[in-house]
Amino acid sequence: MSAERAVQQRDPLAALVGRPTSYLAGLLLPVYAGGMTWINRESIVSAGFAIVALLFVAVASLALVLRSSPLRAPLTARAHVLVVGSALAAMVASDLSMWGTDPYVRDNWGGPAVGLFIVALAPYRPARELALSGVFSAFVAAFVALVRPDSFVVDAPVGVFVVVAATPILAMSLGAAAFVDVLVRSLDRWQDRANRVTTAMSGVRGDSIARSVQRDSVTVLNQEVVPFFAALLEGAVIDDDTRQRARAISNEVRALMVADVDRTWLESVIDQAGQRTRSASAAAGAAVKDEQRLAEHMSTDERTALRAFIVALHDEQTLGDAGAEIAITGADKRCDVVLRARLDSELNVLKGPLAPFLAVVRVMFGDLQVEHEHPELTLRFSYEQR
Repeated sequence: MSAERAVQQRDPLAALVGRPTSYLAGLLLPVYAGGMTWINRESIVSAGFAIVALLFVAVASLALVLRSSPLRAPLTARAHVLVVGSALAAMVASDLSMWGTDPYVRDNWGGPAVGLFIVALAPYRPARELALSGVFSAFVAAFVALVRPDSFVVDAPVGVFVVVAATPILAMSLGAAAFVDVLVRSLDRWQDRANRVTTAMSGVRGDSIARSVQRDSVTVLNQEVVPFFAALLEGAVIDDDTRQRARAISNEVRALMVADVDRTWLESVIDQAGQRTRSASAAAGAAVKDEQRLAEHMSTDERTALRAFIVALHDEQTLGDAGAEIAITGADKRCDVVLRARLDSELNVLKGPLAPFLAVVRVMFGDLQVEHEHPELTLRFSYEQR
């Protein structure tokens, strides 16, 4: 799944931090609509349309709150259409409820409500979509004002009513689109600089890895090979037992070096995370089944999201003695991943300390499925080979 130019998909944690704003909008917009309906009650000629308008606002608010949840990330274009479409329907129904008796177009709450809903969607959708939604909604508001100028008490050209009806929507939606565009561009520039630094440091990192492998090899030699040769130099008799020990040491060193060469980044992450946990058995129980080394085909963002979740899983000290197990299998150009973990505590992983990390994983892997029946936690997702 290719990432869209949305803040939620460029910086999932930033969208998660802005989550309370979605709750606030979902709560206040129905209150605002209800209050303005009460204030303009004398102009309402159709109570049915007024009730329908409030119901549509409630639908838009409910869709915004539910679909912006990190448990359902990312918020899709379909959800965007549902929220804005419901808000537009509420605007039209509100205008119909005061058809022919509405004295001032500026008192109508439908247009500002649509604009506020689009602003609330800013962290989740690309700037282009926000702008298109705003322009289309402004056109609908302008058309409604254009076909009913006789109901307004102010003697002014029709164009004035059109501008007054469309301006709130255009101002808020285009402002939100401009903000998202600037923010995404800055995130892209930051990522480009980070990638250039990473590339420039690749040689230094390679030297560091080489020194680390060299130190590990020297450690093995000091523990096994050097004492063996020292015993031979001191005059030990070379017999069948000596030959068998030499063969065993050779096989052990060879197996260790082959394992280090074949180790993937995912195995290293699980080993390092397991070493930090209090339970040594949890680290030993961790396993990666990736015979085709498909973990190497993850993108940098996908690796970062999965690494963060694995580390959080261990740092929260919720992992049981059975540890965690990750199996990766390939089919065509996609790779299927199943992560299973046995948890000690009965925390709700969907709302507890692991929730932010699951939200990031869900953004990176759009088909994530989470199954949690205590004590078993299972994550299933897939990614394209790169």
